[in-house]
This record gives sequence, structure tokens and C-alpha cells, in this order.
Amino acid sequence: MRKLINLGCKLNQYEGYCLLEELSDFENLVIVNTCCVTRKAEIKSQKKFRQALRKFPDATIVASGCACRIHPEKYAQAQRIIDNVARNAIINNTRPKPNKARYFLKIQDGCDMKCTYCIVSKVRTQIESKKPHDIEEEINWARSLGYRELVLVGANIGLYGRDMNLSLEDLLSEIAKVPDLPRIRLSSIEPLFINDRLIHVLKRLPFCHHFHIPVQSADSTVLSKMNRGYDARYLTKTIDLIHDNFDDVAIGADIIVGFPGEGDSEFLNTYRFVAQNPFTHLHVFPYSPRPGTEAFAQGDPIPAQKKNNRLWQLKKLIDGKNYEFRKALLNKTFNVIVEHDDITCLGLTGNYIRTEIDQPCPSNELVEVVIRDVGPDHTRASLMKRETTRV
Repeated sequence: MRKLINLGCKLNQYEGYCLLEELSDFENLVIVNTCCVTRKAEIKSQKKFRQALRKFPDATIVASGCACRIHPEKYAQAQRIIDNVARNAIINNTRPKPNKARYFLKIQDGCDMKCTYCIVSKVRTQIESKKPHDIEEEINWARSLGYRELVLVGANIGLYGRDMNLSLEDLLSEIAKVPDLPRIRLSSIEPLFINDRLIHVLKRLPFCHHFHIPVQSADSTVLSKMNRGYDARYLTKTIDLIHDNFDDVAIGADIIVGFPGEGDSEFLNTYRFVAQNPFTHLHVFPYSPRPGTEAFAQGDPIPAQKKNNRLWQLKKLIDGKNYEFRKALLNKTFNVIVEHDDITCLGLTGNYIRTEIDQPCPSNELVEVVIRDVGPDHTRASLMKRETTRV
């Protein structure tokens, strides 16, 4: 038995699959790949670790990831602890074989942005970028495994190349030269790195029309307290730049509610911003104080009930906006990556809409569909033809 329990972000998942490859000598192995980006994620990691100890008493239990770096004592019962720094050294030249429909391709690690709420820059401190040549070779590797979509992942992909006097735009320009390139998706990109040059380069790629942006707040006062480096006006210009350059584009965002100093009026500014701009997806998190961050000293003054109320207000808002977005796609044609081929065949469009396909298709295949039916909780499509190559 060889089992990987992956928690957290796409970057962490990539690293977990790599570690599984590197520890191939263990026949009875369980890796718990932990996360600590929020208090909830850390608690979940500890729970999964304890469950692994109980369910697999005869296995070699390995605890890995970011939570092991900040609290290694909580994983002392593991036969081996490999925090994210040690893991990076082990998997430096590893290419994973993930059991997923899309290939998560790590292009960089590390973040030096000093957001006051965030623990990531404390646990992933060193900016390390893969060389463009190595990334191109991994693209060919992923394609040889049958992958038709690559998701570029990192701790902060906008910082790609800072350690090599390169930029993300430089990398994307090189990737654009790769023959028979699978479609490319950005995992998450900070607003500060979305500019005219990035948009220009993305248009030269088989780029999925989908952006996920860690907005966090749309109130300028709260953004300043978070040390985000931009204000609400800048965010508006960023969203306009995206919407003006890509058809049927999906724009998702991360939002933190209940950050210290976010009163009702500050939250209302964020709510109005989401309502007035073409967002299609949100990940909303109640503020979670993290020891070791600058904001931790401010405590957690917003009551949990108020934070949850704000979360549900935004969820209700984005559910309606997502429904309207999907209704506008009726009778349009899209390419989808097939994610499941069970009784109900599912696929993911370039603009991040999961669809039910009316015919069975093999997993990982890229197929063309037309959207035929949209409801509040479903999108259904008819199969058009097989084996397309572009987004």
C-alpha cells in the first residue's frame, strides 16, 4: 500500500506527488502532506495525521509540508518528518505522475510579500524558480503522460524568475514556442502582477480564460492594514484590463472577511465591489489569526457570527453572479477536459465551468461541447467532436 493524503494548495499537491515518487522504496507507506495557510487547514492536517496513525498502524507514516515546519512537535509520532524545506531538497529533480485530469506544474516557490495576515512568507521564505528549459522538458513529460492541460503553480507565480533576472512574462514567451502545447492555466496570480505585458503574452498561448486573484478586500483602508500594496481603484483597473481582453472570461477571487478593522462600512465596500464587477467565483475565508504574522498582535476582534454572516452574504451574491455568467454561455461551444467517466461524464471548460456531458468520454481527453442547459446548480453540454487541441 502506498497512500498520499494531500492537503492545501495546488503547489502542495504537486510536491506531495513528487515525494511519493521519491519514496518509492517503501512498500507500505502513508504520506500526510500538511497545510497551515489557515487555522482550519492546520487543524484538518492534524486530524488527517491522527487518522492515519489509527487506520494504518503497520505503515510507515511520513508527515510532510508547511504545518510540519511551524509545529513539528505535533507530528512527532511520524516515522519521518519532512517539512517543506527538506522536501524541496528531496524532490528537486523529480517529475510526478499525478492521478488527476490536469497536470499541476510547479514553476517557482517562495514569497517575500509581507502581507500582515499571511504565514506563507514565513514557511516558504526563499524564492526559487525553475529554469525555463527544465519547465519546457516537464511540459513534454506531462504531454507524454497524456495531459492536455497544464496548471502553472507556485507560492506566488508573479515572482517567477526574480532569482534569475527573469519574469513570468519571459517564461510564458518561451513556453509559447513549445510545439503542440497543451492548454495553459494560471493557478492564482496576485493583482500586482497583472499588467498589459502579461495580457499580451497570454494571448499568444492556448490560455484558459480564467483568472484567480487573491483580492482579499476591496476596501482601501483594510488593504493598507493588510499591506497588500494596492487600493480599490487599482483593483478596478485590473479587473477591467482582464475583462476587456478575453471573451467569456471567468474571474475568481479570494476574499478575507473579518480582518481587524473591517467594520460594516468597510465590508460593504468589498460587497459592492464584487457586485459591480464581473466576478464568477469566490473563495471566502473568515479571518484566522496566525501566530508569527504581524496582524496576530491585533487579536481577533470581529465576532465569529459576524464573520460568518459576511461570508454567507458574499456566497449568496456570487452564486447569483455565477448563475448569470453560465446562462450567458448557453449554445456556445467550448473545449473541456474530461475529469470523470463514470455514469455522469464531467468536464472542465477553459473558463472554469464544470459541465455534465451527455456521452461518456475517457478521462483526461480534451473534447468539444456545446452548452445546452444551465440551472442554479448544474451546467449540461452535448458532445460535438473528439480530440481537439486548442482552448
